[in-house]
Amino acid sequence: MRDSLYTIGGFKLAFILARLLPRSINRRIAARIGLAAYARSPEAQSALHSNLRLVTGQNGGTLDALCEKNVVNFSRMLADYFICAGSNAAKEAAALLHHDNGEQHLTAARAPGKGVIVVTGHLGHWELGGLMLALLGLPLTVVTLEEPSSELTRWREACRRQLGIKTITVGPTYPFAFVEMMQTLRRNELIAMLVDRPYEGSGACVELFGHKTEFSTAAALLAHHTGASVLPAFVVLDEDGGYSTMAESPIPMDMQGDPHQTLLSNTQRIATVFEGIIRRYPDQWFNYVPIWKGEQASAPVPAMPKGENEVSRA
Repeated sequence: MRDSLYTIGGFKLAFILARLLPRSINRRIAARIGLAAYARSPEAQSALHSNLRLVTGQNGGTLDALCEKNVVNFSRMLADYFICAGSNAAKEAAALLHHDNGEQHLTAARAPGKGVIVVTGHLGHWELGGLMLALLGLPLTVVTLEEPSSELTRWREACRRQLGIKTITVGPTYPFAFVEMMQTLRRNELIAMLVDRPYEGSGACVELFGHKTEFSTAAALLAHHTGASVLPAFVVLDEDGGYSTMAESPIPMDMQGDPHQTLLSNTQRIATVFEGIIRRYPDQWFNYVPIWKGEQASAPVPAMPKGENEVSRA
């Protein structure tokens, strides 16, 4: 549902409104804008209905209501993103976070000293999750795709930087991003990445809800080269309007056997964990593009990099 609002001007306007208006009003405005944008986008409607039908098995009016709730949750999440993007981010985030679960898993994952790959998806409030890790005093780097404009990319990087969060931008024009990620993990720092919607050429075929789709191979690839733990974590919206963090125990990674086969099987392990979370929170899985694009028997697996100086996809 990216439209003319997904620009540097739209972001700056939303940031100003978040400073001037109460949260309750910002969330109501955001919900109306989101529903209006959704109503103007048959492609987003078709994709969301198709995605959530496969996840839940729902149809008709029940599915329509779920999709509308999903759009409202997404819009309100964006409103809260702008509330937490300013200089008072720590105070604002603390007010929004009602429950914190799983910090012990994060501590244990970091104990071996090889870094932690925090994997999350387009579910809940992933930006707030990064903020909370930074507020715990943990050295965090966020892996992200480039925004539609370089100005917006710089603006979002600056917002993260003032909170102590570093950014690594990935994509075909950033050939050494994988090297930066390995170096970060070898300093026993944290890397956070979205893995449920990879950019073209960076995913592997997995089974999700009984059908074929693609997940990013970056986390499995990094774990193979660094020994870092792969820890799934999410921040989900509560019924009372606050948020809860959920960090689960690290996902076991198979490091034996053929590298390409283990890369595929480890990526499937991540997808299987995500399936359970998505099943619990379909109204917070925000994907307005088709996730299942066909029943390919297999998808090409990105080549394993041979060394740190080699061009690699992440």
